[in-house]
Amino acid sequence: MQIANYLKEPYPYYYNNQHRLILVLLLISSLSFCFSYFFEPFTVNVAEHKIGTIWILFIHAFMPFPIAYLYIYLVNRTVKNEMNWTFGKEILNLSIILLIIGIANFLIRDFIYNNPHNWSFRYFWEEIRNTFLVGFLLLAIVLPLNLERLIAKHTASLKKLLPKTRSETNANIVTIKNTGSNEHFEFKTQDFLYAKVESNYTEVYTAAENGIHKVLIRITLKELEEQLKPYARVFKTHRSYLVNLNSIASISGNAQGYHLKLQKGSFKVPVSRSTIAGFNAAYSKK
Repeated sequence: MQIANYLKEPYPYYYNNQHRLILVLLLISSLSFCFSYFFEPFTVNVAEHKIGTIWILFIHAFMPFPIAYLYIYLVNRTVKNEMNWTFGKEILNLSIILLIIGIANFLIRDFIYNNPHNWSFRYFWEEIRNTFLVGFLLLAIVLPLNLERLIAKHTASLKKLLPKTRSETNANIVTIKNTGSNEHFEFKTQDFLYAKVESNYTEVYTAAENGIHKVLIRITLKELEEQLKPYARVFKTHRSYLVNLNSIASISGNAQGYHLKLQKGSFKVPVSRSTIAGFNAAYSKK
């Protein structure tokens, strides 16, 4: 049960950033190269080599690039909400990448080695095993340490957060206009809870007598933020979320950043790691 709960822990989704993706691929290739250079017995069966040892090292080091890149590209197309990414999903998807790399290493053995047993189960298992030995450091050590580091970092930051000072908001009625049309949406500024991006639209959530009212508006989050700023304490906590600071009931921290529980509804608004410092300052500002 503890392991299951640990795997369900929220974990940052790093792969939507091109620079981070390249760094991850460089890490995998570097680990593969180091493992091949220091542990693979290429000098033992040199007679079986069809190509030079340096080319064997090169293939084993850089073949993971296209495999990992293509797999992550497909994953990026399926991940709709980064908040749902967990430590278990991170482990699973990296394990699948390692498995595919191991299978690819087996399939190219005939190109590298002159061995009549290349297509045996022994070498199939050996290539997959060796690939996972390379990834063991990442799966069993680096990822758990990074998870604990981020949890500790955000928890410590949360403890330093000054108590909320709820400033008074005038009972103004603000009119939000749709982009490129005469349609508009009106609500009291103190009723605004949060907004989030939905494709080319923005979903605006406001407090209502019977719960929460949602309206879909053709407007960017930045445009909505600019229209609301003169009337309410709003902050862009994430590239897809805007929240009324006065509507926050409680704050919790995890590896992804903060999660904000609002005074109405059960949905938790995320505060990304990159906006934590700005959020702390805005939230504590009198």
